[in-house]
Amino acid sequence: GVRTEAPSNPLPPMAPTTESESLLQSPSSSSSSFSSSSFSSKNPKERALRLLRQEAIRQHSKSFETFADQLASKLTASPFAEVNNMIQKMIFRLMDEQKNEDEHKNWCDLELSKTNTSIEDKTAKVSEIDLKMQADQATVAALASEITAANDKVAEFQAFIDDSTQIRQESKAENEAAIHDAQQAQNAIAKAVAVLEAFYKDSGMVAKESWEFVQKSKKAAAPVDLPEKPSTWEAGYSGVSDPKNQPEGIITVLEKISADFSSMEADTKAQEATDEKNYQDSRKEAEVEMARRQKEGELKTQEKARLTDKLTALQRTKKRTTAELEATQQYLKDLHPACVEGDSTYEERKGARDSEIQALKEAQVILSEAFKSEEEEPPSLVEIRRANFAIA
Repeated sequence: GVRTEAPSNPLPPMAPTTESESLLQSPSSSSSSFSSSSFSSKNPKERALRLLRQEAIRQHSKSFETFADQLASKLTASPFAEVNNMIQKMIFRLMDEQKNEDEHKNWCDLELSKTNTSIEDKTAKVSEIDLKMQADQATVAALASEITAANDKVAEFQAFIDDSTQIRQESKAENEAAIHDAQQAQNAIAKAVAVLEAFYKDSGMVAKESWEFVQKSKKAAAPVDLPEKPSTWEAGYSGVSDPKNQPEGIITVLEKISADFSSMEADTKAQEATDEKNYQDSRKEAEVEMARRQKEGELKTQEKARLTDKLTALQRTKKRTTAELEATQQYLKDLHPACVEGDSTYEERKGARDSEIQALKEAQVILSEAFKSEEEEPPSLVEIRRANFAIA
């Protein structure tokens, strides 16, 4: 067939000792450098190693510098496939590190966000509980004061009822005694007046009624006839004064006294009725108000007990929420070393890996050109770029 590519004639071999020493030396070695007579600046392998070591210096990466040294030892005796495989593994390793760090960062971002949100929520909840507890405590204190006032009023009304009842009983007893005395006095006066009238009628000082002139003996049916002037009557009786004359007459005086006792009896009865009515009205009002105050005290006592139970429950909730908040805050502190603190940021580390991967890919291309002149046919640049593209 027709040749489509230029022949890759093998180059004469370099001095083994000089080439090996040059490739194995790191940038920090003083015994050799990339300006060695055996490795000119145009040597592709030298350029590839220089690129990798410069990248290690720029990124301050000891591991990448170690890799460059290990790669240098492979360049003297290993085929390109082994060298390329070594670079490829390093690229995969850096990509895997970045993938793991991406996953770790996503996890950190999620955990930090969830933890901060939880801290905000729990802090707000604790504040809300504090406000509720303050309001309920103020209400409980107000209810305690109102309950005391209601109980005091109940005691006042009970004392009023007791005092008014005692006074009413004493007043009733006095009125009943007064009425009894007035009635007794009236009866006694009535009897006295009857005796006096009988005496005065017999003496002639008081005119008898027509029915009193004819009397019949209980033992004899015949009437008793009295002489007009009995022999024993020496003279007609003459009283000091008429017993019914006003105002000196004794009967008139007694009748006036009896009328006074009758008025006293009537007034006392009327006063007793008024006092009893006023007592019953005031007692009824006091009992109604006392019952209202008792009910008010009972309802407020129940409300106070309910709020006290609520405060107890809020206190337990606050204690539990505070403990959760403290645990969440501690978890946030524990996240800091793994997710926040460090010598470099995520962006810096990602940029460094991207730069190292790019340097490795460039070194692959350079070394592919370097191995063209050797006996082993290396992969074409198209294949290397296609592989790098697949990795990227």
